[in-house]
Amino acid sequence: MTESAQQALFRRIRRKIGAPVLTVELVDEQIEECICQAIEKYSSYINNWALQNRMAEMLGLPNNEDVTLKYVANSLYMEKSMAKHPSEMIGGGVNTTRELKTDGINLSANTQNYSIPANREVEEVMWYTPSFINLYGLDPFANTNIAFTEFGASFAGYSLYYVMPVFDTILTAQAAELRNKVRGSEYSYTIHAGSGGTRVLRLYPVPTRNQGTISPSYSSTAGGPGTPGTVFYRYYDRVGTDGNPLLSGNTGNPQGIGDTGKTGNGLVSGPADAPLYNIAFDDLNDIGKNWVKEYAEALAKELLGIGIRGKFSGELPIPDATVTMNSADLITNGRADQDRLLDQLGENLDKLSLKNILEDRAAMQEAVNKSLQSVPLGIYWG
Repeated sequence: MTESAQQALFRRIRRKIGAPVLTVELVDEQIEECICQAIEKYSSYINNWALQNRMAEMLGLPNNEDVTLKYVANSLYMEKSMAKHPSEMIGGGVNTTRELKTDGINLSANTQNYSIPANREVEEVMWYTPSFINLYGLDPFANTNIAFTEFGASFAGYSLYYVMPVFDTILTAQAAELRNKVRGSEYSYTIHAGSGGTRVLRLYPVPTRNQGTISPSYSSTAGGPGTPGTVFYRYYDRVGTDGNPLLSGNTGNPQGIGDTGKTGNGLVSGPADAPLYNIAFDDLNDIGKNWVKEYAEALAKELLGIGIRGKFSGELPIPDATVTMNSADLITNGRADQDRLLDQLGENLDKLSLKNILEDRAAMQEAVNKSLQSVPLGIYWG
């Protein structure tokens, strides 16, 4: 605000309060403070509106780039970031920037814990309960089917068996799985923190034989198929712990985190570090300037009533009399004007939210469509 515009606003606020008929005991510094507070309040409401409507587009932007009163394009960054993790699990897809790698661990008999090197973000451990459907019911010559030996049927010296329907095969495999679950153990694992940034992979059940042999016919003491010699896992390389979306997948955070000495990647991670600041008075349109002027006037009324005319409880002793000041009226009117202006501003911003704008447009379009239904169609001339 220029010096001349500032002095004009000072005179306006004094006249609105009662000058020159009444003496307004506010100095320029006090009125200037009211104007600054009004600008801060208006900026707070406008910036909150921006957060509510543009936060998804601000995520991932550099936090040193001022976006106050600036248009932020609909980049779908939040939607892409939500889809990034599952897409990385399959090694491709939306916004994937990291390579999905695979490594293996050689198993040893009766050894449950295994070490994973540091700086690896494990996505999947391929340690599953083997499918029992391959072990039961698929072999027409298996002794799990019905034999025709009692009828004397044979082929090349072997007994013939009646091949059961597919439904029976499925039930047989399910029964075998249930028996193993109750009497034995399902395959599962947990990952714990290790020393020096490593991870400890704990396998259930404990591998029951040495590495090397992977014959599917081997059966463990748990009743299921034998433990494989190698368990594979998929992972991403992880660099640092302070946030690097290209490598670690952590949420962006501001550079310099308190006195910890840690530094992040300088990206917007939420409302706390979104680069929104108080708006300069000259950058406001006339609607915003008028609101600031009215709110500054309301603050000046309250300040005059509390800080000056409210001295001695609003009663000024003079010789042989007492003069009652209008401090109570100033305080009441000032606070009422503030509440009115804030409510009005909040309601207007709520009506102008992107969600409400889209809903209003949809309603308008629906009304237009209904109106056009009453318009007679033109005659087509072929």
